[in-house]
Amino acid sequence: MIDKKLRPLLAVFALLLSVLLFWNISLQRELEKYKPQVEAYLPGDIYVAVGSTIELYNNQVAWTGIRDGYSFNWDCQVGENLEDRFSVTGKEEQIGDYPLTLTIYDYNINEVLSFTSVLHVVDQVIEGEFSVMNMGDSLSNGREWYRTIFYLSDGQITFTGTRGWEKYSHEGRSGFSAEDYLNPTEYFSQGDSEGVHPFYDPVQNMFDWNYYKMYTGKNPDVIQIFLGTNGLKDDPSKTVDAIAQMVKNIRKYDKEIPIYLVNTIYWAEQEKIGTMVRQDGMAFLPGEFKNRSDKRIMDLMKAMDKKFGSMDGVTLIPLALMHNSKENFQDGDALHPGEAGDQQFAEVMYSVYCGTLEH
Repeated sequence: MIDKKLRPLLAVFALLLSVLLFWNISLQRELEKYKPQVEAYLPGDIYVAVGSTIELYNNQVAWTGIRDGYSFNWDCQVGENLEDRFSVTGKEEQIGDYPLTLTIYDYNINEVLSFTSVLHVVDQVIEGEFSVMNMGDSLSNGREWYRTIFYLSDGQITFTGTRGWEKYSHEGRSGFSAEDYLNPTEYFSQGDSEGVHPFYDPVQNMFDWNYYKMYTGKNPDVIQIFLGTNGLKDDPSKTVDAIAQMVKNIRKYDKEIPIYLVNTIYWAEQEKIGTMVRQDGMAFLPGEFKNRSDKRIMDLMKAMDKKFGSMDGVTLIPLALMHNSKENFQDGDALHPGEAGDQQFAEVMYSVYCGTLEH
C-alpha cells in the first residue's frame, strides 16, 4: 500500500505530469502553425505533340508558403530538368510513352513528396476533322489561341459557337463564372446587351445542352469548358458542382461526345495584381495577393481531378501547370496573357487533342 504521507506528493506529481502533457500538446499544435506546408498536383497523363513544347513549372505544380524552401527534381528519359521547370519538345523519333517522376525535397535534401506520371509524345497529325465548342470566360473570348490551334492542326480543328468569327467562333464571355452559365445571366459586350446566354432554357429554367443545339443550330464534335478564374474562392466546390451539372446535362443528350475541362491559369506576379486597374482607374483586385490566389487555383485543380479525373469521356487539360505565369502576362494585367501565353495555350490544348481525340 502507498504510504499516506506519499499520496499528496503523488497527487502533485500526477497533476504536474498532466500539466506538462497538456503544455506539450499545445506547443506541438502551435509549432504546427509555423511548419512550412507543401502540396502538389501532377496529373497521371501529360501530352506533347511532335513540334510542340510543353513545360511544367515548379511553382505551379506545387504550392507552399515558403517557395525557396524546396527543390524539385524531374526524372524522365526525354525532356530537360531545368532550374524552375521541366521542359520537353516533341520529336518524331521519340513518339511513345515515358515514365515521368517528380520528387520534391526540403532544404536538407529530405524527400517530401513524389509523383509519377506518364509523358506521352504523340504525332502532331489528327485523323479526321473536328469542330470544338469552347465555353468559357475572358480567357476564351476571341483569343488568339483559337487561330493558332487551327493552324497547328492544318485546318482539321475548327471552333464553333454563337460569338466570334467563322472558323474561330466560340462561347467565351468575359466576366462569366461557371455558375453564370447555370442561370439566366445577361451578357454585355462593350456596353451592349447580347441577351441571356444561349445555354439557358427559359421554359425549363435551367442549363440545357439540347436547347442550345436546337436554339443555335450548332452541333459540335467536341465540347470544351474553360472556366474558374471568375468566382475563384477558398472553397472550389461551387465551381466544381456547376461544371458537374453542365457535364451531367450534356451527357444526358450526347452520351459519347468528348468533353475537355481546362484548368484555369494562375494569376500573374504580385506587382501586376497590385497595380491592375479598371477602365475607370479604380483597383481591379483590391486586397488580393499572389500566394492566396495560387492556393485557390491548386485547390480547384485537385477538386476537379477528384470529381472528373476518372470519368469516362472527360479529359482534364492541366493548363494551369503549363502556362508561364511569371512572364506571359500583358503589362498592367494580372489575368490575361499576351501573345506568348496564347501560344502556350494552343500547344498545350492541341497536344492533348492529338493524344486523345479519336475519329
